[in-house]
Amino acid sequence: MSVHPPPKRKEIYKYSAQWTLYSMNWSVRPDKRFRLAVGSFVEEYNNKVQIVQLDEDTSEFVVRSTFDHPYPTTKIMWIPDSVSVCL
Repeated sequence: MSVHPPPKRKEIYKYSAQWTLYSMNWSVRPDKRFRLAVGSFVEEYNNKVQIVQLDEDTSEFVVRSTFDHPYPTTKIMWIPDSVSVCL
């Protein structure tokens, strides 16, 4: 019986946004691994917040959602864990 070692995972992942980034925050939910919110810095009223998540099959970050925000996001926070799973 031959035992194959698990495939190696990358240690460094890259994500390139379409704009200058101003803020970011990792999600801490255990069921949403490697999920990140990033906010843009544009000197006009058309900033964006993007939710990206690592696709573990392709080892690439993919955009899950994008929404408009009038100002650069100075602080991005995720909603607290209501059932205290992360505590």
